[in-house]
Amino acid sequence: MKKGFWIGLVALCWIGSSACEKVKDLQFVRVAGVTFESLGFTQSKVRIELAYYNPNGFNLRLKDASFDLFFDDVPVGHSVQDTMIDIPSRDTFYFPVKLDINMKNVFSNALSALSNREVTIRATGNCKVGKGGVYLPFPIKCETKQQLNFF
Repeated sequence: MKKGFWIGLVALCWIGSSACEKVKDLQFVRVAGVTFESLGFTQSKVRIELAYYNPNGFNLRLKDASFDLFFDDVPVGHSVQDTMIDIPSRDTFYFPVKLDINMKNVFSNALSALSNREVTIRATGNCKVGKGGVYLPFPIKCETKQQLNFF
């Protein structure tokens, strides 16, 4: 009886420790799409699809994302997402973002962006990523350079 108990306990510990594999960071892939919902002189609403890759061998869930958007280090918008997103293992997933853009900051940055013909778009913030009901804070950090081809 005692031998069976100890074998069961060792097996349970082994299974438990292998199930708690360290979560690898999600990798930003690209901005997959941009849609303007409303355009205004003071405020605009924009929907952006961000593509990320999950290098982990297990599914995850993302919730409670909050981040700020910057164009060439000038803050232009903020987003708060409260929906759950299922993240497949070892696959690319798309994170839909709805942004409220402060057009005053965009217009103040427009002249320098036109002269450089390139703008750096950066998003920073936090979200919660987890599985099995356990969620850990995860930083949102993505940066990309966008060419501006108006002419």
